[in-house]
Amino acid sequence: MKLAVYTVSLPEYSIPESVALIKEMGYDAVEWRVDSTAGVPRSMFPQGVDTYAFRYWLDNKSTLDVANIVEECKKAKALCDEAGLEIVNLATTLRGDDETLEHVLEAAASIGCKSIRGPMDKYDPSKPYAQQFEDTRNYLRHVEPMLKKYGVKMLIETHHGMMISSASSAMRVLEGFDPNYFGVIFDPGNMVYEGYEDYNKSFDMLGDYLAHVHIKNAALVPAGEDEFGATKYTQSWMPLKKGSANLKALIQALVKVGYDGVLSVEDFSNEKPTREKLEENIAYLKQLIAAAK
Repeated sequence: MKLAVYTVSLPEYSIPESVALIKEMGYDAVEWRVDSTAGVPRSMFPQGVDTYAFRYWLDNKSTLDVANIVEECKKAKALCDEAGLEIVNLATTLRGDDETLEHVLEAAASIGCKSIRGPMDKYDPSKPYAQQFEDTRNYLRHVEPMLKKYGVKMLIETHHGMMISSASSAMRVLEGFDPNYFGVIFDPGNMVYEGYEDYNKSFDMLGDYLAHVHIKNAALVPAGEDEFGATKYTQSWMPLKKGSANLKALIQALVKVGYDGVLSVEDFSNEKPTREKLEENIAYLKQLIAAAK
């Protein structure tokens, strides 16, 4: 398995600095965040939000500008080639814009990157699930010719609050689609909040659709009581060794099915500095892989 860093977790580092740091830490590859470099609007977050905790999205410097993605990718590719790092995925936040999608696919193909992350469709409880399900599948049918044109796979991430939050929901949405052009980013951290299923069952179920794995961790932590005296819980990103996701079991299950793809670190915890997290995380993952084999 290759060990990569998803640059959303390097918010304070510029693109050249990120490449240098990832190489220094001994990782094999980079997964680039692709978005507007203006940052996610603060209006999307609650008032009084902790800007340090949310710096990954608000002011991320390790982001390829989607508005100029072809040139951005060429520059990133040159830096990564010099450092001996592979670019394994372009993690976009596409929102149904065909022109932007085509530019991202063109950029990926031009640098030999085999996959991009597709849109994460939010589940809207005010609308019928069946209609949202069909809308998601219709979008995949719509973009398939573009994926075939550029020879790039679109990956759908398991994510809480979205139409795809588990292996089962991914299989429902992807049923009948060609796994050469569609796959799943399996994210155990997100599935702490919604979507957890036994890892062995999940990977057996996903089969050829299992294309990429994000490595982060999370927990539901007590947050006071409601008006009836029942304990409330809130979402909290955690260091890899402290969250609820059993990463040891995850790696064991991946080895069991012969997964030889990428483990991409996406650590949103805030207990330690970025550099220290990167160093500790790669050591931990190497331990888990060695033990599983």
